[in-house]
Amino acid sequence: MVKKFYFIPVLIIIFSFSVNAKKRNASNAYKFTIDLTNVTDDKIKVELLTPKIKSSTIIYHLPKIVPGTYSEDDYGRYIEDFKAFDKKGRTLTIEKTDVNSWTISNADKLKKLTYWVNDTYDDSETKQVIFEPAGSNIQKDTNYVINNHCFLGYFDDMKNISYDVTIKHPANFYGSTALTDIDNSATSDKFITESYNRIVDNPFMYDVPDTTVIKVGNTDVLISVYSPTKKVSSKFLAEKLDKLLQAQGKYLGGTLPVDKYAFIIYLDSKPVSYSGGEGALEHSYCSMYYYPERSAEQLAPEFVDHASHEFFHIITPLTIHSEEIQYFDFNNPKMSEHLWLYEGSTEYHAQMVLAKYGLISQDELLNVLGEKITKSKNNYNDTVPFTKMSSQVLKEYKKQFGNVYQKGALISLCLDIKLLQLSQGRYGIMNLIHDLSNKYGKQKGFKDDELFSEIEKLTYPEIRQFLDTYVAGSNPLPLQEMLNLVGVNYKKEVETKDSSVSLGKVSIGYNPKTKRLVISDIKNMNEVGKKLGYQKDDEIISINGNEISAVNFSSFLKNLDSEAKSGDDLIVKVMRKDAGGNDSPVELKATITKLPVKKYNALEFNDTATEQELFLRNAWLKPS
Repeated sequence: MVKKFYFIPVLIIIFSFSVNAKKRNASNAYKFTIDLTNVTDDKIKVELLTPKIKSSTIIYHLPKIVPGTYSEDDYGRYIEDFKAFDKKGRTLTIEKTDVNSWTISNADKLKKLTYWVNDTYDDSETKQVIFEPAGSNIQKDTNYVINNHCFLGYFDDMKNISYDVTIKHPANFYGSTALTDIDNSATSDKFITESYNRIVDNPFMYDVPDTTVIKVGNTDVLISVYSPTKKVSSKFLAEKLDKLLQAQGKYLGGTLPVDKYAFIIYLDSKPVSYSGGEGALEHSYCSMYYYPERSAEQLAPEFVDHASHEFFHIITPLTIHSEEIQYFDFNNPKMSEHLWLYEGSTEYHAQMVLAKYGLISQDELLNVLGEKITKSKNNYNDTVPFTKMSSQVLKEYKKQFGNVYQKGALISLCLDIKLLQLSQGRYGIMNLIHDLSNKYGKQKGFKDDELFSEIEKLTYPEIRQFLDTYVAGSNPLPLQEMLNLVGVNYKKEVETKDSSVSLGKVSIGYNPKTKRLVISDIKNMNEVGKKLGYQKDDEIISINGNEISAVNFSSFLKNLDSEAKSGDDLIVKVMRKDAGGNDSPVELKATITKLPVKKYNALEFNDTATEQELFLRNAWLKPS
């Protein structure tokens, strides 16, 4: 399968918000100007009138990492022609300390910095490609995706002062964002925040606007779309999203913790991105999306699925988060232990709202949960304590991160059912989330090592034991025990009557330079793959004469399953390097083999459930 990212992303930046940010001492502020009318070779000039510096030297940083990506992206790589000036316009001595940092001498005389920012969307030359929702797009007179961590930096120990950002733009352009423009000019926007965390938490997209607003409870929800060939409109996506958002509003009690939220969607004319991914990066009051452009009907289901997850981040970690998130260090971060809460519970709520309000059937919910069990057990290490994985996710357990969307959600499933059992159906995971939100809120982070004790105070000693055993401990989740409490049977393996064509049971990736699917791993190759004779790094050109791409691969497999017969020819044409390192096409041959399809981790409702099990099932699945 082509790798996709569904985050897409994870932690968000939390801040201590002040409604009086606009009134703060203007002399002690970063005053940035980003000029979208002055673009050269996909680069934008940034100018900073600096806050007052008292020290003789100071270091200016762009981030190594931003919350939600869990990758060290080194945004300083995209900065060119960095210069520092005093008040008379004389240049000051600078030294590039590392890829993301510049040391400025005579900093007490510093008045202004200028530099140019490169476009990450066109970065096809480096192996350190940035996932597009966390990057920048600079298309002159067309579209600008401005993730502020790509453009704006900070001085040592000076992240918690005002950021005054002016964006100059063509008169026909509109800046989609969750922030409020305080400038009435048709060609200039001004945004003021109280900290670096706050400005970085709010990306912009500038273009000729295509926007729609939905009202959800007390919240105005903006849907903004850039679609290069106009295949997708904001009105179409808003119509598809509206029913879900209204259900989410009810699920959250009718009053949301934000007054404004923005879905910012960029569609690319390229069929596959440079990163090979697509999906979203969430923020406190918005989420940024990237997809290759496709028809509205094709895009809508995927977008709505992602949006369901991202929107719930207005609860965790916006109103419940640790001090590691509250005071996030962009260049030397310490990660929180509680991804099971930030991402796992968010993913769980995203699925539960669909079932509770009839957007999917209860049987479909069980299928989703069963798939999460399978993905978690097949792809990740089930013995790694989740708190340990979370705290070391940037290093030792980086490859285990995707489990936050699988086992992380299943932790919340078990916790929800256990709470309902102990409370006789009166108190579930949303009650716990509500109580934690009231205890902490946007402006206060909890201490990582104290969270379980706080949860115990709000709930039961048995819940603390569950968290210690299955979240901080290495024991596999008691899925069968928990599911049986709500009258759900759990079968680890079930034979089905279906069969499907085998292409050899190999792992398939994507090469953004050649734009071809690539055989990335052959260690689990079956007899069909051995007969074909795949080699690692073979790139697929065609199958049975049909040209294969990342875009049409899934639909081709469906057609092959329905039309091909066992014994038919299977011809896979690949590009392979010969002994001299030159690319040569090679034709691989075998016969069509259809293998039985087994269903793993199958969940189904027990028709003979007891009265108590039915009672807890209703408490679990019915709206509160």
